[in-house]
Amino acid sequence: MTDVRSNDVALAEDPGVKSWKFRVENQMVDWDWPAGAPDIRKLSSVRRPASSAYSRHVPVQGYSQVAGSSLNLESGLEFELMLKLDRLPETRCLVPQPLRLTWRDGLAHVPDLLSSDTNDEITVWDVRGESRQDDRFLSVAERTSRACADVGWKFEVFAGLSARASLNLRWLSGARRPPEWLPTTQDLVRSVVLDGAVISDVIDGDDVGRHLTASMWHLIWTGQIAIDLDERWTRLTAIKWCEVSC
Repeated sequence: MTDVRSNDVALAEDPGVKSWKFRVENQMVDWDWPAGAPDIRKLSSVRRPASSAYSRHVPVQGYSQVAGSSLNLESGLEFELMLKLDRLPETRCLVPQPLRLTWRDGLAHVPDLLSSDTNDEITVWDVRGESRQDDRFLSVAERTSRACADVGWKFEVFAGLSARASLNLRWLSGARRPPEWLPTTQDLVRSVVLDGAVISDVIDGDDVGRHLTASMWHLIWTGQIAIDLDERWTRLTAIKWCEVSC
């Protein structure tokens, strides 16, 4: 849930950023950018999500495999984004409510999530469904995008996945942990799906312990096996091995 605070500030022009605030090693810091970027690994949320009787979103806790802990998120849509990023093999760090931007006209904004990848590329995210992206939100997003670009960071708006992809991803997240037998089953699963197969090809060739099936779902989670998230999954759903994670 994006946080925008202002006393009816007109958003026609960007007056420039007054301050960037981070929580670094549990201390709020007004960041001095000429000294370089903060160490992303030392950041934590600048606030704790809360809800009231009038809130449109309910805070949730979502376990992140990348973070190795549960993250405090402000909505189901943020949880969906976290899962989407958590699944990518290049994701290295995730920080919810990572910073507070304040502009010279008094506007303040807390983006929803920050991610970093194996190339040390930093992306700041705002989460808002398309139907709720009004002119005010888009104006603040544009300001945030410019502020991020000025320090060499990316900015993205996440509007959500399709209803089908969202359900599939949430179900698939149950297979995040690699089965202990994966080293002995991965090559066999690969041989079945290498040139294209359907889910039942793995299920029907499995043993009573369902070791191949469990391995298949984990490899789909990691992207080693490609599947269409937007499709209704059945025994006849197509899957295919990716030599590089899809």
